[in-house]
Amino acid sequence: MEDFLNSIIFRFLIFPIGSAVLGVGLKYTSRNDQYTPFRKEDLAVGLELVLTACLTYVVVTSDRAIALHKVNKELQQVLQKPPIDAAVASKLQSQITTLSQQVGMAGWTIAFMFLGLWGLSTVVRKWGWKSETEMTTGCGITLPLVFGVIALILVMAGAR
Repeated sequence: MEDFLNSIIFRFLIFPIGSAVLGVGLKYTSRNDQYTPFRKEDLAVGLELVLTACLTYVVVTSDRAIALHKVNKELQQVLQKPPIDAAVASKLQSQITTLSQQVGMAGWTIAFMFLGLWGLSTVVRKWGWKSETEMTTGCGITLPLVFGVIALILVMAGAR
């Protein structure tokens, strides 16, 4: 299972597309049975995918912050025990540098992601509706869906 979850196919194909398919399925199955079985509006899951990407990135960043705290504690312990193992200390410092850079940039990335989500929802609100109940194919369904799948792919790429 670990190999499957770490595979490129899972991260960049199955997870983002599967999320979209599950979102469409959820919209379809949760509608009142008295109405049409499937409508094109069921495909309008893009905003939910972008929100999922944003929240996933927050969780990834939280995991990195926890890892950073753990590695800092390990380095502190290594430095307190004479003689200092320079190889271990160097490795831990390298990990700290990498994690610090990732956590440091995360605030801006999260802010831009939520700003993008807000902007995309504004586009859908302004130009994504033909009528009160019918969405446009381009700005209402396709643009957010593509944006959502790409956002998930980018978050999965950055989670490595």
